Amino acid sequence: MGTRVAHRNTPGWPVEHVAARPPSNRGPLSCLVHGVALGLSLTQAASALAATADQEQDQPLVLDTSVISTNAVDSPTGQQSGYVAKRSLSGTKTDASLSEIPQAISVVTRDQMDALKVQSVNEALRYTAGVQANTIAASQRFDTISIRGFDVTTGMLRDGLKGNTAQAWPKVEAYGLERIDVLKGPASVLFGQNAPGGVVNQVSKRPLDTPFHEVEIQGGSFGRTQGQFDFSGPLDDQGQFLYRLVGLQRDSGTQFDHIPDDKQFIAPSFTWKPNEDTSLTLLADYTKDSFGAPRVLLPSRGTLLGNPNGKLKRNVFLDEPGLDNGRNQYSLGYLLEHRFNDVWSLNSSARYGHVNLLTNTASGMSLAPDLRTLNRAAYRFRIVGDTYSLDNNVQARWNLGSTQMVSLLGLDYRRTREDYHLLGGTASPIDIYRPVHGGVFAPDKPFANTMQRADQVGVYAQQQFTFDDHWVLTVGGRQDRSSARTDNRLENTGNKQKDEKFTYRTGLVYLADNGLAPYISYSTSFDPVLGTNFYGTPYKPTSAKQSEVGIKYQPPGIDSYITLALFDLTQENVQTADPAQPLNRLQTGEINVRGVELEGKASLAQGLDLLAALTWNDAEVSKSNNPLEKGKRPTDTPEKMASLWADYSLPDGPLGGLGFGAGVRYIGSTKGDPANTLNVPSYTLLDAEVHYDFDKLVPAAKGLRLAVNANNLTDKHYYESCSVSSCSAGYDRSLIASLRYRW
Repeated sequence: MGTRVAHRNTPGWPVEHVAARPPSNRGPLSCLVHGVALGLSLTQAASALAATADQEQDQPLVLDTSVISTNAVDSPTGQQSGYVAKRSLSGTKTDASLSEIPQAISVVTRDQMDALKVQSVNEALRYTAGVQANTIAASQRFDTISIRGFDVTTGMLRDGLKGNTAQAWPKVEAYGLERIDVLKGPASVLFGQNAPGGVVNQVSKRPLDTPFHEVEIQGGSFGRTQGQFDFSGPLDDQGQFLYRLVGLQRDSGTQFDHIPDDKQFIAPSFTWKPNEDTSLTLLADYTKDSFGAPRVLLPSRGTLLGNPNGKLKRNVFLDEPGLDNGRNQYSLGYLLEHRFNDVWSLNSSARYGHVNLLTNTASGMSLAPDLRTLNRAAYRFRIVGDTYSLDNNVQARWNLGSTQMVSLLGLDYRRTREDYHLLGGTASPIDIYRPVHGGVFAPDKPFANTMQRADQVGVYAQQQFTFDDHWVLTVGGRQDRSSARTDNRLENTGNKQKDEKFTYRTGLVYLADNGLAPYISYSTSFDPVLGTNFYGTPYKPTSAKQSEVGIKYQPPGIDSYITLALFDLTQENVQTADPAQPLNRLQTGEINVRGVELEGKASLAQGLDLLAALTWNDAEVSKSNNPLEKGKRPTDTPEKMASLWADYSLPDGPLGGLGFGAGVRYIGSTKGDPANTLNVPSYTLLDAEVHYDFDKLVPAAKGLRLAVNANNLTDKHYYESCSVSSCSAGYDRSLIASLRYRW
């Protein structure tokens, strides 16, 4: 399929359609035994992986895998039966198997998203190693995601292209996605300016060459009602013209009074295949959201910390009701693929995106000395952002003697335009224990009025060498140039900034015959920092470097995939205090994260699906002019995370068609202040699912499925994050019942 992906900025604001698995001659007990073996291998790391491989050579255990079309198995972007993807575009911008990519990469398939009944990309990544999906319950305006301790929210990609400006961020609807690829670690060599932690590439649903139809209704907690549909197939007998239409309508409240979670979403797409060597796909989408304020502040005194007035009600609403908070966004793009011959091919993709974000908030600022009166300020801001993204590359697959070569040469370009208006003013204080709304809300003073235009162009090249059918060496380099101009219309001033950087990656993988793939890699990245210091000198981009070693394991004949990764990641040019000038910031800081990630996925015969992930991060502010934070853990960065999910469907018998799923997620404690004096407790959450396919009972009802999903089943009360002044409540228990019909 075609290539696509992009970069990062920082915020500015104070299927049944695919053939089902066939019956196996092994019983459920055999599948469960192998599932236990998979879990044990996860806890034993690399030595256990090798031992498992040796054992399978002596006493082979082969389970039937999913039988799906060749296109589905081999496609790095199309439908995939089960939880285990085999290939990706996101790791090399070429169609490569996951084992050939010299970095840790995780793929969340459509089947996995459907089983977990995810309502956002944030929820889809909850069971992914190395990923902290920490969107707060009070606001669903963005998917807030960290990888390996670094926030990558503004580096989210859609089909390989970035769609946000510095402050106007789109939120991609999870139901409109076929899969989500998470490439961990620096990725600038492929996608330009980016956060050190990695990239999240959200791959859109695309037209299918066989008919597919799905409708679903949902109902759940907080008055949730949702309807959605997904239709696709050929428009002509020859299969030259294909279409897909995906849509969704949701009306819902949240655990907070006065905060909605409403959405309208529609995404048509069309593919033209004039011949077997050429494919052109047009993609469009429109989304309208209504949500809460950017930060519904709960003071830390009364939540995490004690307050002489007592414990604060968990979901108390301390903003103002009835304020307009929403976003309209739309995009239009294309994906072009053309094969000239057996060696050369062209991939081109482009997208125009528009985001219009409106926010009104009576934002909590600080507690009065009585520790119950919250001082608030009124803000109203509108951010309108436009992005134009283009990525063109040519690929050559050829041989140099016995060495197989894959050459990639490309150029990408991105232009953004952002119009930002901010008004501030007074808002009435509020009693946090007995809130009375309806006071003064007067954002009438202009605080900011800016227009920012930015351009980025990158030229990249990559060479993959495959020696002796086992060794895969990947070497890539990229030169980026970026420029930005910010006009301050209040002060009638302007500021220009230009940056350029060369980044690279090299990696080596050994593909063993038994499915093991040990690898080693070194990669770099950069990310521009807009603005100037106290003396008017533009800031330098932050840069990052990472060393990574690991092992990937894909057992022959078994639909499973396991990855163990060890990494050392350092970000440089981080801003820190200037001892000589309190109003200035120096770029002499540094953050180092060393970690271990272990992840396994399996979709076994007889309907058993497994997910398991373990994460350990040793994060440290390794350089800083602030003695309070030097040597300490960065805020909101857990040291340990773990998750486990299992879903089993009874294949036959009196209860045939009935299935159960259960999962557990653990997030370790974090620090709420740079000096690490404030500890935010760890938490463990339980998820569950039960589903029933009616065709086992009534053959005429084939394609009809009823499911009930529960997140945070025990209604655990926890805090997603805290600072010395405020806390953000985590998600309460939520239930979603769904009825789906596919034909």
